Amino acid sequence: MMRDIGVLLLDYGGVCTLSPQEVVAGQDTGGCSPLVAEHDTTRPECRPVVARARAAGICVAILSNEIDRSWATSVPLLAEVDHIIACSDNGVLKPDRRAYQRALMVTDSSADQVFFVDDEPENVAGARAAGMEALLFDADRAAACWSEIEKRVIGP
Repeated sequence: MMRDIGVLLLDYGGVCTLSPQEVVAGQDTGGCSPLVAEHDTTRPECRPVVARARAAGICVAILSNEIDRSWATSVPLLAEVDHIIACSDNGVLKPDRRAYQRALMVTDSSADQVFFVDDEPENVAGARAAGMEALLFDADRAAACWSEIEKRVIGP
């Protein structure tokens, strides 16, 4: 039986945007790091899934170790989510259990309501250890992963 998902909790760099490895591998980002706000490197599949999740009443939050508040307000995707949880604000980074607990507090949810997505295996393991359902995002299969996220969070 599938859980009733109330929160879609996403990593930013590598899931919502191209990863640094993809940039190095030659993806066209206009010469910018995927974490630099001047160039929107949001994956094309990301924003439509975020919009559909929110339209379905699902809270969408970003939990990221690398978001910098100085540029976050200029990133279009970050204006479209319900919460931005920047681990750098308090120095408690994923996969530390406290990072996931903070996300639960911010989203006013319990772990069994959350579907977490990250491209780092240790962060996925940390979320699972905290009781969240989690998916390891594969940048080589980005479109398929976003399709899986949509299916698991919103339904077929």
